[in-house]
Amino acid sequence: MPATVTLAGKSRLVATKPPEGTSTTVVLAPPAGLYTVQARTLIFNGVRYVGRASAPLVATRSGTKSTVTVSYSADGAARDLRATTMTATGVSLAWKAPAGSRFVLRRTTGRTPAGLTSLGTGVPVKGTTAVDSGLKAGRQYTYSLFTSLRGRWYGPLTVTAGPASATDAAKYVANPATLLAQPADLVSAAPTGSGVRAVLQSGVAAPVIGAAVVLPVSPPLPGGFLGVVTAVSADGRTLSLRAGSLIDAFDHYELAVTEFSAAADGEATPTPAPAPKAKAAAATKALSATCEGGSAGDQVTFSPDLKLGGHFATKVDKYSFLGADVPTGASVDMGLSVTLNGPATVKVSGNRKCKVGLPTIFKPISVSPVPLSVSFSASAEINAGGSMEVSNVGLSAVAGFEIKGSMSVKNGPSFTGKRVLEASPLTPQVTANGTIGLKAGGELIVGPGAGTKEAGVIAGIGGGLYPVDATFGPVFNPTDSRYNACLEAKVAMSAGLYLTVKAFLDKWSFSEKVTLDALQGSQPYAGSPHYLPKDCKAMAPEPGGPKDSLLGDGVDKVEDTTAGGTEQWGHVDGFVPGKKTWVLSTGRMADALGDPAKFASSNLGREGDAELTAFAGHPTFDAASYQVKLVPQGSTLHVRYVFASEEYPEYVNSSYNDVMAVRVDGKNCALVPGTTRPVSVNTINAGENTAYYVDNSDGAAGYATSMDGLTKPLTCSVPVTPGQEVTVQIAVADSADYVYDSAIALVDGGIWAD
Repeated sequence: MPATVTLAGKSRLVATKPPEGTSTTVVLAPPAGLYTVQARTLIFNGVRYVGRASAPLVATRSGTKSTVTVSYSADGAARDLRATTMTATGVSLAWKAPAGSRFVLRRTTGRTPAGLTSLGTGVPVKGTTAVDSGLKAGRQYTYSLFTSLRGRWYGPLTVTAGPASATDAAKYVANPATLLAQPADLVSAAPTGSGVRAVLQSGVAAPVIGAAVVLPVSPPLPGGFLGVVTAVSADGRTLSLRAGSLIDAFDHYELAVTEFSAAADGEATPTPAPAPKAKAAAATKALSATCEGGSAGDQVTFSPDLKLGGHFATKVDKYSFLGADVPTGASVDMGLSVTLNGPATVKVSGNRKCKVGLPTIFKPISVSPVPLSVSFSASAEINAGGSMEVSNVGLSAVAGFEIKGSMSVKNGPSFTGKRVLEASPLTPQVTANGTIGLKAGGELIVGPGAGTKEAGVIAGIGGGLYPVDATFGPVFNPTDSRYNACLEAKVAMSAGLYLTVKAFLDKWSFSEKVTLDALQGSQPYAGSPHYLPKDCKAMAPEPGGPKDSLLGDGVDKVEDTTAGGTEQWGHVDGFVPGKKTWVLSTGRMADALGDPAKFASSNLGREGDAELTAFAGHPTFDAASYQVKLVPQGSTLHVRYVFASEEYPEYVNSSYNDVMAVRVDGKNCALVPGTTRPVSVNTINAGENTAYYVDNSDGAAGYATSMDGLTKPLTCSVPVTPGQEVTVQIAVADSADYVYDSAIALVDGGIWAD
């Protein structure tokens, strides 16, 4: 058990013992004088403990040392006082006690318990139960139970309860050791990076180590804070707190907010205790972007309308009371969505990386007894590939998640989640076309005092949520008269969120950061890719225009398929000098275009490729492949390709050895010329097989790719039987991680037979 002993005299000092272990030795150095040893009675795990000092008075003087032993023992009377039913106007209580006990139960308003059987308001007792009615919703009540056993009175055993008064307030029964601090109890409270340091007013009793402390909303803590005491200063006034959870502070906590919403208004500081459905004004002002490089005529703006909405319900229950539907443990039913819509204008003379600061949304979900909040710190990133002028580019997107689950001693933890995805692109106005990447969203935190990333709570959420992760680019070639008349929009939501859960009872406990598939990776919206204006891809082809084809002479296609995401491939100009190519990428193919100043790195959260994993000797991820079945007319089949990677040059000869393969009837022919070694970052580079390597770090003439290095066009040739069907598969994958993209480019007409 934990304990706090006070030495009171000329000065005031405290000695603390943590819950672990059966004894602790503390050395104090007070000024000379006479001191009383105050061993405060404590309630721990439902049992009342009484402290007794070996010397109630201690005289100290310079150069001497005195030893005092304080021992704690259970009083042997009533224990486990708890609520069994709670309404807005009444509370039912139950407890355990030795046979032959008699009881007096007194109620006081607020947090101060009745110290005598004559104080407060009497509550009728029946056996080891009591029912109290006529309470006022929203007030806090403390119950003090006194026990008469074998002619002696013990107590009080106490518990604090709060009937809910509004939809954003919780019903709760606080642990007796929990300090529900009010502003008047504090001198200051401020974040420390790993938690919070709080200074108590003189006269406020210091909680024991391991006890929970709930701090109110304040300018340094706009979301309040729920913490657990890790240290108490020698004077008993300064507390060090780590982030805690509802289960640390309450024997029972129940909150059901059926709906909440908030909109960005440009202000980061919330107004305390807003109405549950209050909506702030939306931001409509166009925000200018901060871009790397650029000229005087460049203009990149974004006009977002950003809103949050959702619901939140949770129960924490240590004793299986307040309804049989929730077993001992905890449960949550939570949903949250981010709505983001608005147009961007991009007018630039070259490649640009731009950032737009968006307003922060801070929404209190509940303010009593624990401030629970949602914080969404948003920003947008716009990447322009080349000279262009496009306005009204963007979309209206609603992205989010729903989570349900529970934890119990009987069933353990079980959580499920699903995504919320809706999107509708705007119709852009194109003067000069180009490729645009738009990613908008930010860091989301839901929990007690949502300003602290490590805040732990049943169903606490933290991490990144990006409702808009999109690319816009031309459908037709620059030489095509339809070039400025049609854009392709590939639209997805990306997330990297985690759920923090914690529950315990006696020797059973569970505490973990849970990752759910619904909260991870990138997920395309229904209907993606979109063609803007609608159906513009079906426009009549340019008269006399060339026909693009991956297959050359001497082969007849039977069928072809692709594997991976649609954003991972495309048909482009300039990837290699003088040729159009079909590009397969481990990231977004559009990111592979441009110049080396652009960084191509995407975590798509997709699976790898078993054969490429064997080549690399490490797990592979984000694989993309193209497979074609064809009938050769000649006896030799040729495949001409280029391999490119952002892993060059920094990660040559490392485990990040991104790899590719060209398989003809299952056998890889993409080998370093004259060897049996597969083509990869580690086998062709600036230090090995340099005759086949192109250093693109500063931009190589004729190559329009962002990849920092690539191979020269290579050809693999395989004997085949004329007229007999052959399967060709081209694949590429990240090795050892999901980031730093690689790509394989297949030259037009580059699969042929002779």
